[in-house]
Amino acid sequence: MKYSIDQIYNIKTETMIIGIPTHLNQMPHYDDINALFETSLQDLKQHHVIESELGQVRSTIAKVNDNLVRLISVGVGNRNHLTYADYLKIFGYLFQYLKDNRISSYDIFFDTFLSNQVPDEEVAATFGLQSEQAIYEFDNYKSNKKPPFKMDVHIASEARNLSASIEEGKVIGESINIARNFSNMPPNILTPDYFAEEVKGLFKGGNVEVDIKDEHAIEQEGFGLLQAVGKGSINPPRLVTLTYKGAKDDVAPVALVGKGITYDSGGYSIKSKQGMPTMKFDMCGASNVIGMMNAIAKLELPINVVGVIAMAENMISNRAMKPDDVFTALSGETVEVPNTDAEGRLVLGDAVFYSNQFQPRLILDFATLTGASVVALGSDKAAVMNHQAQNERDGILKEAAYRDEFLFELPITSTERQAIRRSDVADLTNHVNAHGKALFAAAFVTHFSGETPHLHFDIAGPATTSKASHKGPKGPTGYLIQLVVNWIKNESQQ
Repeated sequence: MKYSIDQIYNIKTETMIIGIPTHLNQMPHYDDINALFETSLQDLKQHHVIESELGQVRSTIAKVNDNLVRLISVGVGNRNHLTYADYLKIFGYLFQYLKDNRISSYDIFFDTFLSNQVPDEEVAATFGLQSEQAIYEFDNYKSNKKPPFKMDVHIASEARNLSASIEEGKVIGESINIARNFSNMPPNILTPDYFAEEVKGLFKGGNVEVDIKDEHAIEQEGFGLLQAVGKGSINPPRLVTLTYKGAKDDVAPVALVGKGITYDSGGYSIKSKQGMPTMKFDMCGASNVIGMMNAIAKLELPINVVGVIAMAENMISNRAMKPDDVFTALSGETVEVPNTDAEGRLVLGDAVFYSNQFQPRLILDFATLTGASVVALGSDKAAVMNHQAQNERDGILKEAAYRDEFLFELPITSTERQAIRRSDVADLTNHVNAHGKALFAAAFVTHFSGETPHLHFDIAGPATTSKASHKGPKGPTGYLIQLVVNWIKNESQQ
């Protein structure tokens, strides 16, 4: 989206966009804007030509200064009660309407969308975010591709500093779409090696250093759990480390860890024919970490961040791990594997332990880990489990409530801490036949962070969606990217 900003309310294109509140006297500059039209806005509203219901988009022809223009109205509801979530709907539905009707050039009277409840900068950032996120489309493998939808926008507003906020929102929206692109790629193409090389290419020439460990380095350096999961495939595993330095070298980083299972057959604990489709999405945690790192780097946030991504295919072969196998983790502990379909916690165990070697002040890991979290919370909610990171948990939960991303805490108790040691032959086990499987998996993963504060995010439900919304189409969502980036931004400014 290209745009220009002007304080003067004039029309430079053949299309103008305004926000319509429940009560027109709430509209900023109402008299000046109303005077532009031959027919008053009040008459148009009374005849339902324009609507004030939140998110409702209407289009009509209006006469302005003796010229016919397309008038697009967007309902903003009661301006005195608007929330951030409302703005996601307002701008999401607007941009989807514009794309569906291929309206690429327009004037928008931006002040008609502002309110006293949400800061102008947040409204502008949401405008930028939804200009990318809401109209995402993945057609890489279709032969009848549509031409790219590009917008040229003239923004009329008296608000200050909109441009920086719009750009920030655009960066986050672009980063969400980068994550979606990786997640949408078919598993015969997005192998661990291809995935790693694509990530390297994404950050080439930028301010993020990329290190890739191949299968030989993974074996030689003792990543026994990652090797165990990946060794059954002809496409060997990779471990990718992303390093961004936005602060002084002596400032402890935040570690972001992602589960990158590019395809999960379940291994010898094989999934059903109903359970196997969509398992290409078992790397959404990894793609979302890549999106976070991209946004943090593009925004040049004053903080140090390290991203660690464990990539592997969980397949069946004469070399694949088997139920009852025992492997040695990077930590030196032995792990019994009664269930090969509980592979995510294995690769995360090595990745979390490795991330701890960077001496982070906090570890955040993201994974489509357990169906149990979906059973507990539903498919539209993510779970967070806390290991000695109470303050960070509280801040992130507060940010989640504001950002309209459903996130709820599940506990890790001594029951789960003891259960992961319930093996007769090894130090740890990756599975027990008991309820509370999401909690067990979280206890296993956070075990490898030692005394470092650690928040584990199980995004098995909302990493993808089965229906389109104001945030975009069905499929991968880039869940928690915006939340985490904004939280890290706030943390870096304290």
